[in-house]
Amino acid sequence: MASGKSGNAEARAKRSRMIIGIILLVALAIYYIADPAGFANTMNTLLGDEPAVTASAPDPDAKALEVYFLDVGQGDCVFLRSPGGKTMLVDAGERQYFDEIDGFLKEQGVKKLDAVVETHPHSDHMGAMAKVVENYDIGVFYASPATNNTVAFEDMLDALEKKNVETVSLYADETPSLDWDGDVRVRVLWPLTDEDFDNDLNNASIVLHVAYKKTSVLLTGDAETRAERIMLEKFPAEYFHATVLKLGHHGSSTSTGEAFFEAVSPEAVAISLGANNDYGHPHKEILALLNKWGGPVYRTDEKGTVHFTLDGESWHADTQK
Repeated sequence: MASGKSGNAEARAKRSRMIIGIILLVALAIYYIADPAGFANTMNTLLGDEPAVTASAPDPDAKALEVYFLDVGQGDCVFLRSPGGKTMLVDAGERQYFDEIDGFLKEQGVKKLDAVVETHPHSDHMGAMAKVVENYDIGVFYASPATNNTVAFEDMLDALEKKNVETVSLYADETPSLDWDGDVRVRVLWPLTDEDFDNDLNNASIVLHVAYKKTSVLLTGDAETRAERIMLEKFPAEYFHATVLKLGHHGSSTSTGEAFFEAVSPEAVAISLGANNDYGHPHKEILALLNKWGGPVYRTDEKGTVHFTLDGESWHADTQK
């Protein structure tokens, strides 16, 4: 009798597993029919494999804002080209990465940088900036109001002075937008004139929202949650929404707070960081936030240089690796 009861129990359990499996398959089928792109993103996230192409692939003949997150190890370097062909470089990584940056710009046919932005004076963001200034014609150089006493920072100032480059110390409340390309809106969201940055260089980071029609990218430098909170209080919500978000401070838990992330509501995330870096970036808190969100994440330590094409309606990403 005992074995008969056991057999019946096993049969019931088997039927229950089959019913649950059928329900899950039906639910997945409904999800796929309702939102194919979302289904693909979710499956890629669960499997740990981000697709090279996400959302609708833009028309190759259409004008587009191109954004490259260069692989410069544990640092930042972002190159942008407007639909009208204007160029912008945001940060320049450590000094030893100049050859990689220079090679990339030459491959892109760049001889002049219409705008260069130094988000803040930490060497992982501006270590190679002096070499950039020395080797390229620059339209306008936008600098963080913060200063530093490092060799890299002094070299940058010397190079700017020697070439007589127009230099603007950037504050969001004095220069709310940059005149870069008529088809592209570049909002300056940070820093503000009444903030003290003497001992807080990360929170002196220039934050830019670059938009082309319905697509945009938010570049946050190393701005931390203190700056994020003040920005959210000062500016309307629509100033933050972006198609692509560059996570602040290489994925540190000191940046990209949940409230800020929700305000941005990105469709894709980029993280610029070095493989096996000494800081443990991206931190577990950030990984938990991203896992909860479930969208595509492009890390330079895993993917190499990441290239986004924003055509005003949709976006496309391809990677070096």
